[in-house]
Amino acid sequence: MHVRFADADQNFISSQAEQGFYSNETEVVRDAVRRLRELKEAQTSGFYRAALKGHEQIEQGLTIPYSRELIEQIAAQSEENVKSGKKINYNKEVIVEND
Repeated sequence: MHVRFADADQNFISSQAEQGFYSNETEVVRDAVRRLRELKEAQTSGFYRAALKGHEQIEQGLTIPYSRELIEQIAAQSEENVKSGKKINYNKEVIVEND
């Protein structure tokens, strides 16, 4: 595979190798491709999907205003769950509708 870079990119790649961050220019490019691949994989991870779902719910108006009462309610429910031995289900989808 032969790749031609713009002069600015080629200068950057060369400088990274010359400064000793990488052994050679090929390693610079391999690391860049690896990082891009990892970024793409992270975007399909559970966190990214959950963030997108949350964003969609916000756009649909499916939100609850943040308040001290809400936090107290969540804390009380959590304490009750712990006392009763209820296990946490991290995969459970929670959709809250406005009243």
